[in-house]
Amino acid sequence: MATAPTRGKPTQTVSPLTLLLWQETLLSWGIPLFLIGVIAVVALLGAFGQIAQPTGVAILGCLLLLLVGFSLFRTVLTGTVEPRLKALTWGLGFAWIAITWAQLYFAVFVGQEMVSGFVSADGGGIVLPLGAQGTVYDLVVEGSFTTAAGEVGREAGYRLLLEKDGQKVQELDGVFSEHWARQRLGRRGSTTSRRLHNHVLHRLLSPGEGPYQLSIVRIDPQLTPTLHVTLYRDTYPAKTFWLLSVLLLIGAYVGELLHAEKEAPLVLVTASALAFVLTFRNLGVPPHGYQDVVGAVMIAAIAGPLGGWLFRLIADAVSKGLFPHQKKRLTKNR
Repeated sequence: MATAPTRGKPTQTVSPLTLLLWQETLLSWGIPLFLIGVIAVVALLGAFGQIAQPTGVAILGCLLLLLVGFSLFRTVLTGTVEPRLKALTWGLGFAWIAITWAQLYFAVFVGQEMVSGFVSADGGGIVLPLGAQGTVYDLVVEGSFTTAAGEVGREAGYRLLLEKDGQKVQELDGVFSEHWARQRLGRRGSTTSRRLHNHVLHRLLSPGEGPYQLSIVRIDPQLTPTLHVTLYRDTYPAKTFWLLSVLLLIGAYVGELLHAEKEAPLVLVTASALAFVLTFRNLGVPPHGYQDVVGAVMIAAIAGPLGGWLFRLIADAVSKGLFPHQKKRLTKNR
């Protein structure tokens, strides 16, 4: 059976303008909304205990950083960009994600748990097997308040003694707190919320390899006479990450100069992302929870732009002094 020839019949083609509109919609709305949806799903799974807390916290933090990084570099890479400049910007983007994700990973997964147990005021201690001199450990101390009459705020402290062969090595002091605050519910209702801080993190530097005895010297009577302690070996390469963070800020500053016509806030957003991962590590104690992610986001939203602004002022002054003519040429379109 013969078929009719198709020569001369109109064929459907997609215009370049339509493709451009679809691409713009995908970059502006599609991918960000998809990431926000995944963030919401992970948060719900974590809230209902369907995902391990360290895994959920790490995934949630990485997705937040990916969303911020994508929104930032999408502005820079869209439109007309020189091929050489685009390659450099892609490299900066990958470095941005890698450095922030790595810091978050090491902050969530703090290292190997060496020992976990209890120390009590009646003389019961615990042995800490410390490694070679200079090895860094994280010692997490957890306590509980005794039952109080009414909703009253209180603080209570303790002192631990680290010794070896009966010789005093170091004393560790900490304070727990419990506060109550009124919180509004709707227009007229209110409720009382409890704010409890019953974990303290101590950085412990090993004075030498061997077993050490940890015991209670003093504990406030408002606390139960037993404290729970957990020793982690600190694997966080702080000096390396500080160096990488400074280099990343310098790269963001150079990127701002190269993309001056787009006015992308590379320095401010990069400083905010670094403030988030640094704050998260020092906010709370291991194992970090979802509330630490929320707290780090709130602090980074304020401290990050301020730190980025100060860094830009310093970088402007330094670059103006070192490369006055180059600086003027790069910023003439800003």
